[in-house]
Amino acid sequence: MMGIAIVGIIINGLGALRLKQGKSQNEKVLTWHLLEDVLGWGVILISGIIIYFWDVHILDPIVTIGFTLFILWGVVRNLKSTLNILMQGVPDHIDSDKMKQSLLEVPEILRVHDIHIWSLEGETDIFSGHIVVTDAVLQQPDEIKKRIKNILTDHHIEHSTIELESEKFCSGIECKAMN
Repeated sequence: MMGIAIVGIIINGLGALRLKQGKSQNEKVLTWHLLEDVLGWGVILISGIIIYFWDVHILDPIVTIGFTLFILWGVVRNLKSTLNILMQGVPDHIDSDKMKQSLLEVPEILRVHDIHIWSLEGETDIFSGHIVVTDAVLQQPDEIKKRIKNILTDHHIEHSTIELESEKFCSGIECKAMN
């Protein structure tokens, strides 16, 4: 038991060190899992030594219950951010109001609506939205799209789908309420 615990500590410790710099939710959860394994193997090693030398068998269920509670705490800790990704919620590090305000500071942008911001895995942030612009801008849409994408990049959004709309045509629920 003690020999296997030492091997487990080494292998899981190396894996945790290798993944430690990961930024995606998958890498963070896997790193936490490997650290739990290292701790678990460490507890097994120490418990094994104590049981071997002092014959304290009650230590096994006590350590098992304690370690189970520790693992449950880790699950709860990661659950919120994981559910936010699964439910396509706005990532915590993005302020959608500030981003919208940054877009509206561009003189050619009149309104921004039907915005959706989410993350694929906690690392790649995505934007989709409707941008109402002056009719003159629609003659050369690539220039305004570049400016919009630069603003979105400043707000940590790597991928975007932008629908440009004219002053005279605006789709979506928010536009119907304005007309």
